[in-house]
Amino acid sequence: MVPLLFLLHVFFIRLPGADSVRTFRHLTTESGESLTIPCFYDQKYKDHVKYWCKGQLWSSCTIMARTDSPQSSRKVSITDYPAQLVFHVIMRNLKTSSDTAIYWCAVEIGGLGEMDDSQDLVIEVKDARSVRTVSWVSAERGGSVTIPCYYDQKYKHHVKYWCRGSNWNSCSSLARSDSNQTAGKVSISDDPAHLVFYVIMRNLQENDSDTYWCAVEIHGPADDGVYLQLIVMEATAVSPKQGELTTALQQTESFTSATKHPTGWAVTMYPSGALTSTTNENLNTIQSSRDHTWHLLLHAAVGLVYLLCTGVAIITWRNHSKFW
Repeated sequence: MVPLLFLLHVFFIRLPGADSVRTFRHLTTESGESLTIPCFYDQKYKDHVKYWCKGQLWSSCTIMARTDSPQSSRKVSITDYPAQLVFHVIMRNLKTSSDTAIYWCAVEIGGLGEMDDSQDLVIEVKDARSVRTVSWVSAERGGSVTIPCYYDQKYKHHVKYWCRGSNWNSCSSLARSDSNQTAGKVSISDDPAHLVFYVIMRNLQENDSDTYWCAVEIHGPADDGVYLQLIVMEATAVSPKQGELTTALQQTESFTSATKHPTGWAVTMYPSGALTSTTNENLNTIQSSRDHTWHLLLHAAVGLVYLLCTGVAIITWRNHSKFW
């Protein structure tokens, strides 16, 4: 039975850990803008090569940047920060049609019989919108963060509000510009002269990591708005100062060190997209198709391994029986 055991060892390779590489599951930005994506990894991957891959299927994705290659592309660059256990990918001058896709934060393993480790995410590039904000912000536990929400002239006299939850239909309104603002957990202030309202969140805890919405109340049609992601992390000496705005492009040394990582990944998995957008249906279709394809490939691989193992077992048994 030695050949059978060897075959099992070769084909039943280690599947990557579910939490060894982490990032957001869905980010959005506007056409022509740049976007920084943080890819967190475990201590065991500190000295490994990291890379950025594009494609619906992990098995056939196209590598766009690697940490062991010169960073010469104007479109994509990658930088590893081993002390913070995170690498950043910057994508520039994004286009609606060509850059809306599935991407992968990946770590090269290099061992025999081991797959590279990775985490996928969807990046959605939209045309210019009436309500705009950053794609994501981070803050340290116990600190504060200020989020700017920009809007068009037509919304100058409308009520603005701040909503929490991955699903727009059930998100909870936390603050409104037409309500009295107290110095509590969340406050909102509108600046019509500059077409922006600010949301301040104070005394943040890790369970505040979630999807939030900059929203404008519309009398008649559906409200307008856009979502962003918030991560709250353990306090660290390199984190932004309390109250300091941290946009995606300002996230350089603002991540936790050691092995502690942002929590709240489960609640930031699949936000429902911008309020007036219908493209989320397409993204759901992509996700469903990808999951279905992955399951089919997995089942096919298992079936192939089973057949090969059975064949080897039969051949081994027959060869063994000839000696008796």
